[in-house]
Order: sequence, then C-alpha cells, then structure tokens
Amino acid sequence: MSVLQIKQNIVVKVIVTEQFKNEYKAELERQLSSVEIKAKEFKSSLARVVIENAGVGNSSYIESLKVRIEEERMLQEAIASELRGRIKEVGSLAIDSVYPYTMLEGLVEVKEGDNLMRKASAAEVVLKDGIVVSIKND
Repeated sequence: MSVLQIKQNIVVKVIVTEQFKNEYKAELERQLSSVEIKAKEFKSSLARVVIENAGVGNSSYIESLKVRIEEERMLQEAIASELRGRIKEVGSLAIDSVYPYTMLEGLVEVKEGDNLMRKASAAEVVLKDGIVVSIKND
C-alpha cells in the first residue's frame, strides 16, 4: 500500500498566563525596536542618497533608488504599526483564555482509504507556558 507525506498547517494556540503575556510582550517589543531602527536607517539612507547624488546626471537611477528605499521604509513602518497593535492586544488578553499564537507547517501521512480532506486539514496544538497540553489532529 502506497503512503504519501503531505504538508499540513498546524495551528498553535496558547492558554494565556501572566508568564506568556510578559514573555510575548517582551518579544514583540524587541521586534518593534528592531523594526523602528531599520525604518530610521532607511530614512537616513534616503537622505544620504539625495545629498550624495544632487546634481548627478543619472537621475532615473537615483529616482528608482529613492523609490525602493522609501518603499522599504514604509514597509518597516507598517510592520511597526502591526507590532504596536499586537502589543496592545496582548496586554488586554484575559488570563486562561485561548489565544491563536502562530501557524506551523508539518507533514502528515496519507494512504489509500484515508479521507484526504480530514487528514490535510489543520491540526492544532495547545500550549500553556510552552508546554503542550493538547494535540488535535484528524
């Protein structure tokens, strides 16, 4: 009998505790700090490009470079905004509530006679302070 391994999404949920809230908030704040630094670096890079290339003949190249730097800066600012929203959300989570934390990708074996839709549908792992408390698959 043939067996295949196919990709499967795994939903990771956490049971909210003070420890989770504190650790997750700290991680989001580290990410936010990093993203804000990158956005500032892109802003100063843009200013440098403008200053260093004032009066240079190849203006189309300079303009395309400015556009790319500005797009990246805007992307970093959008990520920062999303992170600020998540930080706010984490602060308002109720203790013992279930929070959809992330998605992982895994493999599942299917063989003849299996219900593919059931096998391939998202599995779920529930954590409490990093410890697996339940696994739902199938």
